[in-house]
Formats: sequence, C-alpha cells, structure tokens
Amino acid sequence: MMKQVLKTLLYSSFGFKLIQLLKLVYTPPIKYAKKLRFKGVFNVKTKKGNSFKLYNNAFLLETHIFWLGIDNYQWENKTREIWGDLSTKSNTIADVGANVGIFSVLAKANNPNAQVIAFEPQPNIFEILQKNNTINNFDIHCENNAISNTSGNVPFFNHGPNTFSDNNTTSGSLNKTWRPIDQNSINVEAITLESYINTNNIESIDLLKIDVETLEYEVLLGYGSFLLKHEPIIILEIQSVEIGANIESLLTTDLYLYYSIDESKGIRKVDALGKGTDNNYLLCPKSKVSLINNY
Repeated sequence: MMKQVLKTLLYSSFGFKLIQLLKLVYTPPIKYAKKLRFKGVFNVKTKKGNSFKLYNNAFLLETHIFWLGIDNYQWENKTREIWGDLSTKSNTIADVGANVGIFSVLAKANNPNAQVIAFEPQPNIFEILQKNNTINNFDIHCENNAISNTSGNVPFFNHGPNTFSDNNTTSGSLNKTWRPIDQNSINVEAITLESYINTNNIESIDLLKIDVETLEYEVLLGYGSFLLKHEPIIILEIQSVEIGANIESLLTTDLYLYYSIDESKGIRKVDALGKGTDNNYLLCPKSKVSLINNY
C-alpha cells in the first residue's frame, strides 16, 4: 500500500517538482536512482554541448539519464558516441526500431539540418516518440510501422504484465520465438524500407540504425536494391552467428567492412558478424571508411 502511495506521489506533477529539487542537492547511486522514477520533461546535455529534452514516462532508461547524466550512464556509450558523430556527416538518417526516439533525438540535436526518420510499431511507445519530437520542436518523421521484408497487418510480440499499456517494454519483435515467456501480442502495420523509399521519394539513406530484436536481416532484405545503391553506414544489433551470416549474404566483403563495437574501447574490425561477445556492430562501405577513421 505504501509503495503504491509513493508511486502515485512521484508520478504526479508535484512529485516531479520534488524530484527536481532533490536533484539540486543529491545524486543517488544507480541502485537507488532506478527507484526514483517520475513522469515529466527534463533537459539533457551531452559532454559535447548538445542539449535537448526528453519526456520520462517513469521509464527506467530515462530515469537513469536524468539522475546520472547521459554520458555517465553506462548504456551503449560508444555506440551513442559514434552515432552522434556520424549524424553530423549524414543528410538522411533512419532509425528502425526507434523506441521512444532517444537515438533519433540525438541525431537531430547533432545535426538540425538532417532528415531523420524514426520507425516504431508499438503504440504506447510510439506515443512517447512523438512527444519527444514535439517537446524539442523537431521535425523528425515519426512512423508507426514495423519494418520488415514483407508488408501488411502482422502480429507484434512483447512480454511481461500489461505489455502494451503505459509501461515501457523495450524488447518487442515480430519474432514470436523471441522471449516467449509471459508473451502478449497485438497487430501492427509492417512495411518494407524499399516501399517507404519509393512512396516518399527518399533520395538516399546515409546512416541507418536497426534494433528490432533478431529481425535485422529481414529489415535489410526489405531494403531491396536500394541497399547497395545507397550504401548506408549501418549500426545494428546482431544476436547470433546465423543472423550475422544472413546479413553477410546481402553485404559483400568487397563492398562493406565489418566492425564490432566495444562500448568501452571503440570499434574492432572483424571478418564475420555475430561471433563476438558484443552485440552491436558498425557496417561501413569501403567508400565511406574515411568517416570512421577516428573511432
């Protein structure tokens, strides 16, 4: 009963004001920070001086960013650094599996002139993505679609209690076999990158992030002939050797170089995808390797 009363207080506008006052005098250790969740808009500033706003819907990730700072919280640090830098060198940026849009907002904050497209199929998460775009007065193209190699109304799966309610669930997938315990599903609209590019007359995608919980290959397969035409720099998660091998079949080694991202050290060139202990990879066309030399 007491926990519920405290949660109700923290999630109120009054509770958020108390949280803001507390932060002026206190930075909790991470084990306590995750318990001090709240709902409200807060300012984020990176070590490079870029600033933007995030709306926290009492989500864990945003709560940690609020208390610890985005550069101090150990969450994909090197991936975010690389993404931010490449954003400044890109005209069109696509974020597939954008979740609430932190990477999309980072890209826009780093390069206000870039065209940023964010795809997120889960309705309750998409709502926060739109809100983050609005509170920053950005013009991110927020698309409530799953991206795959087929189009149509398809089941989308996630796990846990109250999965598609107001709670943050960050591991949704079109893959029914991914995290099947306590699984729930809804139907979402799937499209291919190829169809989106044709419909919206996208000239080229320069930078592409894919985080779709094991179906990264299907996203690239649905890119069609534009994949090798655009030659985007790709940052993506690869969960297995099998997925890695499938992706390699689309990107020939005479065209692309593969790098594993070590979140504390930087990138390391690899000959195959999905075999290392790190799940995040950077795939760079040989024609653009000069853009990543400093990593």
